[in-house]
Amino acid sequence: MDVVTAAKMREIDLQATSDYGIPSVVLMENAGLRVVEVIRQTESGANIVIVAGRGNNGGDGFVAARHLFQEKNVSVWTTASLNEYEGDAFVNLSILQKLGIFHRNLREEGALAALAAALHQADLVVDALLGTGITRDVDSFYAAIITLINAGKAPVLSVDIPSGVCADTGKIRNIAVQANMTITFGLPKQGLLLFPGAAFTGRLEVAQIGIPPALLTGSPCTLLTAATVGSFIPHRPADAHKGTFGTVLLVGGSLGMSGALTLAARAALRGGCGLLLAATPRSAQHIVAAQVTEAITIPLPESSSGYLQREALDILREKWSSCQAMAVGPGLTQNEEILPVLSGVLSEFPLPVVLDADALNLLAAHPGLLADRRAPVILTPHPGEAARLLSCGIAEIQADRLGAVREMAKIFRSVVVLKGAHSLICSPDGETSFNVTGNSGMATAGCGDVLTGLLAALIAQGVDAVGAARLGVYLHGLAGDLAVRFSGQSALLASDVIEQISQAYLETAKNTY
Repeated sequence: MDVVTAAKMREIDLQATSDYGIPSVVLMENAGLRVVEVIRQTESGANIVIVAGRGNNGGDGFVAARHLFQEKNVSVWTTASLNEYEGDAFVNLSILQKLGIFHRNLREEGALAALAAALHQADLVVDALLGTGITRDVDSFYAAIITLINAGKAPVLSVDIPSGVCADTGKIRNIAVQANMTITFGLPKQGLLLFPGAAFTGRLEVAQIGIPPALLTGSPCTLLTAATVGSFIPHRPADAHKGTFGTVLLVGGSLGMSGALTLAARAALRGGCGLLLAATPRSAQHIVAAQVTEAITIPLPESSSGYLQREALDILREKWSSCQAMAVGPGLTQNEEILPVLSGVLSEFPLPVVLDADALNLLAAHPGLLADRRAPVILTPHPGEAARLLSCGIAEIQADRLGAVREMAKIFRSVVVLKGAHSLICSPDGETSFNVTGNSGMATAGCGDVLTGLLAALIAQGVDAVGAARLGVYLHGLAGDLAVRFSGQSALLASDVIEQISQAYLETAKNTY
């Protein structure tokens, strides 16, 4: 499913009208009907308060009011008088007036106090106030309305986007409606998926209002769903053997940091690879071997300080000749002594490589490591690692996650997974995907290592780098969501996520067809 900016959605609406002859008032009617359907599904009480602005967003609210007033106690609160409305919104407000449906202009004296009283009695509030067209901070009049809505106890349904959220960036324009649910039309807008806006959205539902399907494709941004990633799940032929599903070579770990490699190894095996080679400094090898009995462990030469020596590259060359994918970084440490090994891997290994953790930190210090590489690379930075890769602060990354992931993909000519809420996946050509599976319980040590192993396993099974990143991130987050059902978010461990990877596969495949 595509994800769009506010301007792109307006362009799509105009094309539906100009190219296909669908009157805009019909689109508004359909949008209002979708709101009504959601309200009926929620089985809310009788008292519905609809707060409607001057634009098309308000018009959607007027349509909803018209269809609800015979079955609910509907009150409509406008931000202007009838003669100040225009276009389709004016048409629909005029109908409300002729039907005798209660509506009151909030700019009238005492109207805000009356709204506060209505909100106190409300069973549901419909926010049709500002919509996606907001381009500046919310002024004091609208801020007062939003403050009243947020202070109420009734659940809030926002129409298209919570009022006050920027549709393109997710930034809050001074204040925003805290919605319990948002119904958006045609396609999701970027701001609904980017934080902090995503935190104000509540449960998101995308509703179709009759826009031709041909207009709803072609965006450089997409939202990952079971249907969109399910096609990447590797086929498992009945006559397969372990060689069919590829061999992964994991390089990482160190004394005191063997757990990172262990988690990545276990995740790779759960991810479906046929064979796993876990290469780690000699002092950590016995620990990894004891923790992952299905893996073949490879002890690598290390210095007296416990870091990989240059000679480790000779052993890795010998092993990678039979591998289909490699992952480097979990628990490796970022000492400069390791640089020759990482440099050799990136310049010589001819197949896809996943870089995580300490490998990313070394890359940040030596960006030229990827200069001559031709085979695909997946980088999996969290915001701190991304800040080092782009030589900026974490706050800058978080302020523009979409821009940051695209910049990294361009600079390093790699597929980049910017981890966090919500994770973003970007290919070197700038095509970006939003992932909304996962939860804050996964903000714990080791979950990134789990993703690394899972990505490597998918590549080893023949999934291309972009497909592996999209499917892997989706499955990783879904496994975390499944794990939360048993452990809760506060107690979630990375190992809990690994145990749910198999169920995540099943859930994704089930919802694909």
